[in-house]
Amino acid sequence: IVLIAFVVVASVFSYAVLGAGFYTTSKTQEVIYSAVDSAGSTPQLMGNVYGIRDTDGKHLHGVQYSVVLASGGKYIDFSTLDVTWSTPNAVTSLAANEPLIVNGRNDVVIGHWGIVGIKPDSAAGDVFLEPNEIFTIYVNPNSSDEVAVGERFTIEMKSPKSGAFAITRTCPDQLDPITVLN
Repeated sequence: IVLIAFVVVASVFSYAVLGAGFYTTSKTQEVIYSAVDSAGSTPQLMGNVYGIRDTDGKHLHGVQYSVVLASGGKYIDFSTLDVTWSTPNAVTSLAANEPLIVNGRNDVVIGHWGIVGIKPDSAAGDVFLEPNEIFTIYVNPNSSDEVAVGERFTIEMKSPKSGAFAITRTCPDQLDPITVLN
């Protein structure tokens, strides 16, 4: 009788342990899928990064680049993005331009960033970067944050629901009106 009771108690205990293990495995799987879903909605650089010089020809006045959605991503709401401009001397948070979508980089206010192009044309009108769309971004830092030749800078874009995306470049020794930044 004692042996039978011991076997029954052991089987109930093992059932409880297995149930807890299956529950933990299912919760872990949910967390992993949620993380993969968020990380998949990250912007990805497409093409070159262009530096726009200021009128004196010695400083980088603004930066323009295009982004696409990383493979497997669903969408990114650009109205929720935080954009940070970092130089060796300062880190500045840039506000989104109002309106966010503009006709060209001259419409992006100093100290702001904006969307200056959307491809394909049929996608124009919303601030959601979706699969097969390209957003061209222009970052227009404050004049006190302009980058001199030879200085390094970083642009970081992050959203509460997506991964962070950063571009780090060095301002070349010679600046053309529009310079490809490597």
